[in-house]
Amino acid sequence: MNTIGIAIGVLGLSLILIFVWMITLSMRRRRMEDEKIAKEEAYRRALQRMRDQERKERLFKAESGHIPTMLYLAKEAERTNYKEAFFWYEKAAQMDNLNGMYGVVRICRRMKDDLILKEKLHFWETYIRAIEGDLHAKLDAGKALIYGRGTDVNVVKGLSLIHEAADHNMMEAIIFMGDWSVSKDNISQSPTDSTYWYYKAAKMDDKVGMMKLGLNYLKGVGVSIDHRKACYWLERASERGNAEAMYYAGDAWMDYGVNGNAISYIWLFLSAYFGFEPAKLMRDNVGTKIGVDSVVGLQSLAKPLQKKIASGAVHPHSIIRALNKLYKRPIPIPHKGEEVDDGEIVESPSKDIFESLDEDMEAYKQESEQGNINEVASLEKDHYEESFQPQKSVTFDYTPR
Repeated sequence: MNTIGIAIGVLGLSLILIFVWMITLSMRRRRMEDEKIAKEEAYRRALQRMRDQERKERLFKAESGHIPTMLYLAKEAERTNYKEAFFWYEKAAQMDNLNGMYGVVRICRRMKDDLILKEKLHFWETYIRAIEGDLHAKLDAGKALIYGRGTDVNVVKGLSLIHEAADHNMMEAIIFMGDWSVSKDNISQSPTDSTYWYYKAAKMDDKVGMMKLGLNYLKGVGVSIDHRKACYWLERASERGNAEAMYYAGDAWMDYGVNGNAISYIWLFLSAYFGFEPAKLMRDNVGTKIGVDSVVGLQSLAKPLQKKIASGAVHPHSIIRALNKLYKRPIPIPHKGEEVDDGEIVESPSKDIFESLDEDMEAYKQESEQGNINEVASLEKDHYEESFQPQKSVTFDYTPR
């Protein structure tokens, strides 16, 4: 019995020791696992802090204008977040980075349903063509920058693009520069620049440039008021078939001198014939002033001009010369190889066209008040307004001089 009891006691003690050992082993294993998890968590947190710090540094560099970092952030975000990718691509693109521009285009094409991005897509596709040398794209991108279409407003950058196109003799850009020089949206208007650009267009035989140059002379914008030169350029544009110029030529002659209404009626009759609606009412008003008999006679003079102008067979100065002979007008006509005396027009646009946009508004106002006052010259007005006596037998000469 004692032997069996001892054996049972030893066995029980062994079982207890084994149980204690297993518990101890289990606790040790759990402690080691907890320590491993804690170390891994600490490492993960340290790694995350390093990544956060690295991202903060990248964000700081990108926000400070470091383009490679912008492109890196954009490329990383492009995998999961198009909006963030677009943000960084656009910032790079706005700094004239070509990769940024292509990134913007790529993102916009993937998000076709966004109307705002459609406008941005159009702008950046146009801008890319502009920096590659497309003159029409320079004009379109420049307008978009000036008026904020598909991009942020950047007047200086937009004007630079359009100015480049104008310097390469792109007519639409030249006319735009003339219009912008006196636009209400331009905080640094320059009437003299307006006349410069219109004169450049007129010398290139552009009828819109001729018309607008004539209107500047008529109103004294950038030059002294000169009715003769105004009518010369308006009628030059009219000879080219510009119905709007015909209307303004008619308006310029209305009630001007004894025979001004007769000349006015001719141009208004032609303008109405070529489809400029406002000319019809003014033509009828002038007609009531000169009488039915005069209207019939003037229409018989104007109808041959309709055919010549419509066919494009009018030689430069031919109608002006004919009207000068018929009504003894002193409208200046340059001889062959000469140009109309326009010495008052500046030889080049203002060099501070872009710098002035950043100047103080008050300083600009003071400068413009001193520099843009137009002097109204008489130019022998008494002689010009004398009674014109029409000659009875004068034919219209369409041959070039």
